[in-house]
Amino acid sequence: MSATVTTASPTTAPDAPASRSVRLIRVAVLLIAGLAIAFSATMHEQLGFDVAVVTASLAAIGVAHLIEALSAGAAGRRAVPALLAVVAFVAAAALPFGGSTIAFAVAIAAWSLVSALLEFIGAAVRPGSRADAPLLGGVGLLLAIVVLLAREDQVAVLGFFGAYAVIAGVFLGISAFDTRRDASK
Repeated sequence: MSATVTTASPTTAPDAPASRSVRLIRVAVLLIAGLAIAFSATMHEQLGFDVAVVTASLAAIGVAHLIEALSAGAAGRRAVPALLAVVAFVAAAALPFGGSTIAFAVAIAAWSLVSALLEFIGAAVRPGSRADAPLLGGVGLLLAIVVLLAREDQVAVLGFFGAYAVIAGVFLGISAFDTRRDASK
């Protein structure tokens, strides 16, 4: 008599989402960035401070995406988080060289637009693997639009970036603790 025992690991399934702890890293980065922007309002008239805050935030977001890419089990699941990390690192590296309020706004808008498109591509290519991607893509597109509309007001641009960080962080936090998605598999 022989029994066949099969074990399925949720981390090796191609469409399995990242672990909760990996998703919570991105949540923490976004919420810290949003709260840092909200509670440093007296410094927002200085372009150098605004650039420093957004540069540090984008670098931290890039690290969070890089951790997600490195923790992905299947090679196909690494592409979107790795590209999101590269885009965030490039934006963080380019931001200090702008020198003007319009360059500051364009850099944030370009990052948010490319990130939104990558989120949409990730949702289309591997449905179910990034359930939060459509909303994050939509919020990213909205950020790009409002930042370009307010491109000459650096306080508004930074405020919109902070609002994006809080909204995305809260939604990703809710998504990380959503047990319905994990129970259906």
